[in-house]
Amino acid sequence: MRKASAFVPAHISGFFQVCEASDPELMGSRNCGPCLDIGVLTEVKIEPATRTSVKVLINNKRTPAAKTTLAAIEKLLGIVREPLDVKIAHSCQVPIGAGYGASGAGTLGAALALSKALGLRLSRKRLATMAHVAEVTCHTGLGDVGAQVLGGLVIGLEPGAPPHDRWKQIRILKDVKVVCGTFTGLPTAKLLCDEEFRERSKRLGGLAMKKLLEKPTLQNFMKVSREFAERLELLNDELSALIEAVSETSAIGVSQVMLGKAAFALVKEKKLEQVSRTFLEFLEPSAVIVASVNRTGARLLG
Repeated sequence: MRKASAFVPAHISGFFQVCEASDPELMGSRNCGPCLDIGVLTEVKIEPATRTSVKVLINNKRTPAAKTTLAAIEKLLGIVREPLDVKIAHSCQVPIGAGYGASGAGTLGAALALSKALGLRLSRKRLATMAHVAEVTCHTGLGDVGAQVLGGLVIGLEPGAPPHDRWKQIRILKDVKVVCGTFTGLPTAKLLCDEEFRERSKRLGGLAMKKLLEKPTLQNFMKVSREFAERLELLNDELSALIEAVSETSAIGVSQVMLGKAAFALVKEKKLEQVSRTFLEFLEPSAVIVASVNRTGARLLG
């Protein structure tokens, strides 16, 4: 048996602009947001077999519908052309389907780990391209993978997979934390297939990006993200109430996680307790996450 493991950070988008193209390597989004020091741990095990089979587990439960991971793995297995028994186990440290980039993190982690286990020596850029193409074709995300490769608080200046994408990091001090609170997820695939929604994101996301690039600071990132969220019209009463309450604390800023019924705030460590307490007025402790910003991006383990 051969095996390998990888960690890929979660990624939050404060705003996004859908960018369409006929080539999935060029498709994606322009966005901005932080990678977290929690995300998805993925372990891959392979053994020789008489017939290729792939089993995917998420948090110890078999998941036949893990279509994005399966799409990327199929590409890799097409390179080796030998029958293998492949077991992929994702351990998710963030909510699934709530805007934390779990799908992209799991897919990229599976690609990195399987390539290592197979001894393929493929570049990170090529593996990132496979993961990105799987994301956009399966409609589970648009612009997480590139950010997750890099780490940090990143602006996605150009959409797509390497070498078409382009990213810029916003400087962030080490004492800045991210507090997240999640009510539930949103139907990402349904929203991304909705033409009216895509057009609205193009207009509002383009405006948000323009405003951010005029002043690429933490405070302005949170300000334009809040404006984007309010105009995108995905906020419900309970999420709006949480965001309003947190905005009255000493957080650097607070807005909606895209795309999820969830909120995130950037906060300096000395104000962390106050902001966390406000989140807990609306949510159970299990639904609140306190994280640091991941600065290294996706990596193999061991």
